[in-house]
Order: sequence, then C-alpha cells, then structure tokens
Amino acid sequence: MAVSLQILALALVVTTTFTAHEAWAERDCHHEKVLVMYKCSVTLAVGTDYVDPSNKCRRAVESSDMVCVCGIIEVIDQLTISVAKLVRLARECGNPVPAGTKCGNVIVPPPLSPPSRRAVGVHNGARQG
Repeated sequence: MAVSLQILALALVVTTTFTAHEAWAERDCHHEKVLVMYKCSVTLAVGTDYVDPSNKCRRAVESSDMVCVCGIIEVIDQLTISVAKLVRLARECGNPVPAGTKCGNVIVPPPLSPPSRRAVGVHNGARQG
C-alpha cells in the first residue's frame, strides 16, 4: 500500500511538472505575440489585402519564436489578425512555422510549390507561345 501511494505521488509530481512547464512556455512567448501583433498590425489586418511588412515588423518576426506565437493565438486574436497572413509573414521573414503546426484555429498547410517551368510555358530559357 505504501509503495502504491509513493508511485501515485511520483506520477502526480511528474504530471504537474510537465503541465506547469507547458504553461510556462506559453507565458514565455506572450510578449512576442503582443509585439508581433502590434508591430505587424497593418500586414496582419483581417479583411484587407496583404501589405508588405515594415522593417520593425520584420525584426519582430525574425526575433520571435513563431511556433510558440502561433500556438497561443486565440480566437479573440483572430478578430483582428489573419492567421493565413501570419503564416505567410513568418515564411517571408525567414522564420517559418512548419507545416502541421497548430496556428490559432488552423493547421499550417505545406507551402505551395512554385509552378514548374514547363507549366508556365518556359522551355530551354525560351517562352513558348
């Protein structure tokens, strides 16, 4: 009985430690999320065309843990920022969020492949018409 109680107590400590660590990780990048949302508000705005990011926005994205930022995007954040634009912005700034990552309420898709040279009518450097 005493051994079972010790095992149960150990399991509780391990579970609590991992759960607390995940919560700490979320808090660790909260300031990064706020910074990216603020510095990139024009680029990330819902209901508008994508606007190239400012240098301040680029620096914020380049220096942030974008996987963590994506992981803590809430539904309320998505009223003002577009997750699709956030993923595009991260890619363009060289700090991409990997495909399959949860970002807000979506799963990041793989990047679109550029069209092949043949598909756009280019062969041996000459455009076919």
